[in-house]
Amino acid sequence: MKMHRMLLTCLPCLLMGPLLAQPQIGGGTCASSTLTGTYSLSITGRTLSSSVTFSNALQGIGTATFDGLSKVTFAFTNNTNKAAGVMQTWSGTYSMQSNCLGVINITTGDAATLTLGTYNTGAAYFISGQDGVYSLLGSGNTVPATCSATTLSGVYPFNGNGFALTSGAISGVNSISGLITFDGTSAVSGTWILSTNSKPVTTTGTYSVTSGCAATATLTDTSGNTYSVLFTIVAANGNFILGASNSQLMFQGSGRVL
Repeated sequence: MKMHRMLLTCLPCLLMGPLLAQPQIGGGTCASSTLTGTYSLSITGRTLSSSVTFSNALQGIGTATFDGLSKVTFAFTNNTNKAAGVMQTWSGTYSMQSNCLGVINITTGDAATLTLGTYNTGAAYFISGQDGVYSLLGSGNTVPATCSATTLSGVYPFNGNGFALTSGAISGVNSISGLITFDGTSAVSGTWILSTNSKPVTTTGTYSVTSGCAATATLTDTSGNTYSVLFTIVAANGNFILGASNSQLMFQGSGRVL
């Protein structure tokens, strides 16, 4: 009898043990102040036609600035199948719940409602939603305090994905992988391979970097095709996100120093 009573007395403790060992699901310690300062921004948008094919695509590279209270501004350059190198500024308000999920309402430059999430103690974020034209997806993380041409120096493997273009229409999809080499001053070269063509593309050109960690490059391949490339530097070693375009191709991806 005593043994039965002891077992009954200890049973709640035995049951609580596994519960106490479980990780917490939900909750957190986030607030609007968790996102403060300037972050990189990589954003994509896509629309489908009635035949369920891509009719329009958007790829943007730039920055997102959160004021730590309620205001947010996206400053980026858009490449679409209709036009390349279009400067965009979207601004509005944001809020963040304690579970690190929130919302952005863009009211200037566009009209969009976006789901907002943050992680890594506010060092990174993600967004998703729509603006009435595109289904949008994006992300970013904190950028260095300042950058210069020397920030980009050495060999950077990169990869990404994008679209083949014909007269402003999407004519196919592509994945891309390759290397970009910066001399730390102004010269840049690149070699990459498209998933739809095993022949390497070799390019050379020049680049420049702003103190705000944005960079641009103009690359020309051996066939005379010119590519405009946009970068946002995301780390002191020059790691970057990028977007590139010409009349035949647009792609977006990221690179890491060797």
